[in-house]
Amino acid sequence: MPKFIEKQYKSIINKNKIIDHWFWTRYSINPYNGCQFGCIYCDARSDHYHMPEDFENEILVKTNVGPMLDQRISRARTFLPDVVGIGGVTDSYQPAEKKFGNTRAILEVLAKHRYPVHLITKSTLVLRDLPLLEEIAQQTWCTVSVTITTTDLEKSILLEKFAPSPAKRLDVLRQIKAEAPHVQTGALLIPLIPVLCDDPVEVEALFTAVKQTNADYLMFGGAMTLRNRQADWFLQQLQHARPDVYEQYAGLYEFTPDARTYDGRYVPANEYMQAQHKHLFALSQKHQLPHRIKRYIPDDWRKTNYRIAERMLNVVFERQMLGQSWETLFWAAQNIQNLKEPLEAVADRGELGRIKNVRGHIKTRIEKILDEIDREDA
Repeated sequence: MPKFIEKQYKSIINKNKIIDHWFWTRYSINPYNGCQFGCIYCDARSDHYHMPEDFENEILVKTNVGPMLDQRISRARTFLPDVVGIGGVTDSYQPAEKKFGNTRAILEVLAKHRYPVHLITKSTLVLRDLPLLEEIAQQTWCTVSVTITTTDLEKSILLEKFAPSPAKRLDVLRQIKAEAPHVQTGALLIPLIPVLCDDPVEVEALFTAVKQTNADYLMFGGAMTLRNRQADWFLQQLQHARPDVYEQYAGLYEFTPDARTYDGRYVPANEYMQAQHKHLFALSQKHQLPHRIKRYIPDDWRKTNYRIAERMLNVVFERQMLGQSWETLFWAAQNIQNLKEPLEAVADRGELGRIKNVRGHIKTRIEKILDEIDREDA
């Protein structure tokens, strides 16, 4: 039985210095620390996140989350409505939510202040809040991403023992599309689990299953990461359940088998990653399933900034996946969406080149996009 520890935190919402260009989140909230789903590959087990050591059995429950969030947003001088990511580290609809209702309380406050929301979950409990999510979507923007790493039940039980089955998660996508039509929803094939879940036939089966739900996207990005205590835990479980696969991991991640602490790679070599991503891009095209989430576009002075940054960051994503140069374009886009004024005003002054990383062909392309937007809006 899990142990719930209620704890008052000093803050409930984090504002990121830059917007996440995969999930479009400016802010982040995790209603719980620790996760009852106990996925053995979860990166939240690593030292980076400072989670309880008994990750799936000791759950820290943040108290007073609704009033704290309401007060923070009401008093914030530097906040503008933008996407709040909920459950990016641990699942916001894990079973604890039935008892404590933190996620529901957070959503009610965000709806009150008209903040857009991106939820990431494996849980069927998200269906409880569909009317509220639909309300947020109609007000501003709402996206629900359901993580599905495999359609194989036996593998899912090994990897995600306490999470709902892949079939139930696929049904979540179907129900959202049917009952909350303004909510954008899709699947996350994140992470791709090497060896166990990267068979081309199995991966295509996942694409087929997601397509049949009428989902808006299937996003992928990167193979499973391994580091410090998360790596130790995952490899311990893998060695016990699948010693044959453990040996393959030793080669793929270049670690010393049976070492006291993990000494291998964070991700597999580029050759493996790029081959997988090329296959995923091909499947995305074949099944006509977008691999990117349509971003929130505010209806204020940031509108053009975000529209242009979205185009640029979509290119960045593909370059990252294929091992191509992306850094300059990435920072140009981030600097544009962090401007304190409309991009049109900067362009009218002839000062696009003063934005850091906006130069050469990037500057020329932005000028063309601005012209296209002018024609579209005319």
